[in-house]
Amino acid sequence: MENERICAILAGGPEEGIPCEPVPESAFILCADSGLHLAERLCRQPDLVLGDFDSLGAVPAHLPHMTVPVEKDDTDTMLAVRVALERGFRDIRIYGGFGGRLDHTVANLQTLEYLRLQGADGLLCGVRDCARMLCGGESLRLRARPDWTLSLFAWSEKCEDVCASGVYYPLAHGSLTRSFPLGVSNHITADAAEISLGTGTLLVMQSAL
Repeated sequence: MENERICAILAGGPEEGIPCEPVPESAFILCADSGLHLAERLCRQPDLVLGDFDSLGAVPAHLPHMTVPVEKDDTDTMLAVRVALERGFRDIRIYGGFGGRLDHTVANLQTLEYLRLQGADGLLCGVRDCARMLCGGESLRLRARPDWTLSLFAWSEKCEDVCASGVYYPLAHGSLTRSFPLGVSNHITADAAEISLGTGTLLVMQSAL
């Protein structure tokens, strides 16, 4: 059964500070291992903590928790995503997934596509970056942030019929390819940008200057 609540997955990225998007008050708080530290910084009570607890250093026995083996195919964040999907969540936001090792960041970006393939919406949110995936036939409205850039990357081999308005470099029915970063470092000049996609999978990122 689909769960209408937002699931906020708190990952154990090393960024210090508060995520640039707030964690909704009504969200189900799912901590992936040392993501518990982020929950403490945000003064949020976890609904569930899961992981092998190698990063956290101890099993949080005083909290609802799920222990998994150290040797596994999934990252703790991906395990948290799977649990969220199993519990019916379809709006899943990952906080604390930027700022650390590049391989973990790429894995988290891949997780965004995995969420879309499972019929869920995903947001990857750090202190200075936000990312989400747009699939063919979809559109997105993004509010302007002072001193932030907007970048569009073809996550699939090619993205066709890409439109972007309300930005410094508008695009009308354009094409983006995975092998060339044409859509990097644009700026929203209106109150909000309107982005739409005909075919393909588009990575949409906002980053602080």
